Amino acid sequence: MKEISNTRNPRQAQDRIRSHLDNLRVLLFSDAAKFNRTKIKSDEDMQLQSKVAKLADENIKLLDEITLLQNALPSNYVSESGHKKLTRQDTLTQNLRQKKQNFKGMLICRKEDDSKLVKRLITQLKTELVTGPGCMAGLTGHVMFMCIRYSDHCNDEGRIQEQLTAIITGVTSVTRKRSKDPVISTFWLSNCLTLLNNLTQFSGEEPYHSKITPGMQEFALKNYDLSDYRNLLSDQCINIYHTILRCLYDEIQPMLISGMLEHDAIPGMSTTSLSANRRASEAKAFSSITIINKIQFYYQLLVSQNVDIYIVKQFLRQVLFYINSTLLNNLLLRKDLCHWSKGIQIRYNLSQMEQWIREERLDIEEPGEESILTSLAEIRQASQLLQMNKATNDHAAAICETCHSLNTLQIQKLLSLYTPSSEYEERVPQSVIKYILNYRPIKPGIKLMLDTSKLLTVNFKFTPKDVDFTMVTIPDGLRLNFLERY
Repeated sequence: MKEISNTRNPRQAQDRIRSHLDNLRVLLFSDAAKFNRTKIKSDEDMQLQSKVAKLADENIKLLDEITLLQNALPSNYVSESGHKKLTRQDTLTQNLRQKKQNFKGMLICRKEDDSKLVKRLITQLKTELVTGPGCMAGLTGHVMFMCIRYSDHCNDEGRIQEQLTAIITGVTSVTRKRSKDPVISTFWLSNCLTLLNNLTQFSGEEPYHSKITPGMQEFALKNYDLSDYRNLLSDQCINIYHTILRCLYDEIQPMLISGMLEHDAIPGMSTTSLSANRRASEAKAFSSITIINKIQFYYQLLVSQNVDIYIVKQFLRQVLFYINSTLLNNLLLRKDLCHWSKGIQIRYNLSQMEQWIREERLDIEEPGEESILTSLAEIRQASQLLQMNKATNDHAAAICETCHSLNTLQIQKLLSLYTPSSEYEERVPQSVIKYILNYRPIKPGIKLMLDTSKLLTVNFKFTPKDVDFTMVTIPDGLRLNFLERY
């Protein structure tokens, strides 16, 4: 192979092939014409066929020779004309680079294809097509924004309104229909938040425009202010967020009383009365671990869909508030649970939940913000109250200082329900209760029970994301080939 590359030039070989092919073509046509005119004899016909066969053999040899020459040349070979040798891979790379340079990260959706887009991307979407390994996080939300951005690029206000209305209506429909499916709801929370963040980040408004890199500023909307639609989309995200909360509430509500109040997690310390034993035997056996596993499932769902961690913490804060209020309200109604040993068991069950939160590093907040563990303050302090001494005024003062999250009505109720755990323990003296009432008078409008239906404020703050819409790849399984790249 080296000898061939030293003795022959591939350009000369190509010229020789071209010359022989031309000679062959001329010979074939001229001799065929001559044969038709003069009716040559059979021996002349044989000579013609011999010439053709000879030229064909030589042509094959030259083709083999030039193949060997090309394989022997280095990748950076430059011919006499100054042009670099291009391989097939070089050509493909150039074509891909050219396409990327031309693609501006927009998608064209014709008006007649709107219903098809909503059906395949929203209402009939199989989420596994866009959530598997290698798929871009929030892909559905990015595709929606790329279609809206093209309509803005074309200065078509009507198309923007039609597309955003169709998107919001479609997502509302599918989330209501599948409201009992936390996987679907979590998926759409993530993608609606992605679309909301894109509409904010690339709105072109100065507070947001200045927080993105110059390379991403080219993706900004040019013509329309979509802040009203951002508000609608934010409301939709809140509705989906609350839908996920209701799913979790429905699953843990039957577990809370038996798993956190009645379950004796510490071996050798039975705290349940005979009537409670009978009630517990009729119910399913739940524990704090069962409840933690259920909460962890929802936590992992949100994380797997790339929901921002500050939203995940808001979600868990709300869940802990619901657990806290449900447990405290039931404790205030259950005299059989208000004694010293039960206070230890409840505190232990709560500590397991708190330990899980710390292991996931979810208790770490920004400066000036409270830990989500403060949402369990009332039931934690109630369990401590059951364990504290309650015989003197000094004990009463310590109770007021320790149970600062409980109001006076709640402390009074727990002390009045408290049952001595043995014959050697006395009931709470009335002097202790009177001291607490004097130390912390009951304020007007104060309530004994907590509102389990209370919803804490949800805040979707703007978080700049590194996005390159020219790199978005749509899986073939979505069947969105009617969308044109622009």
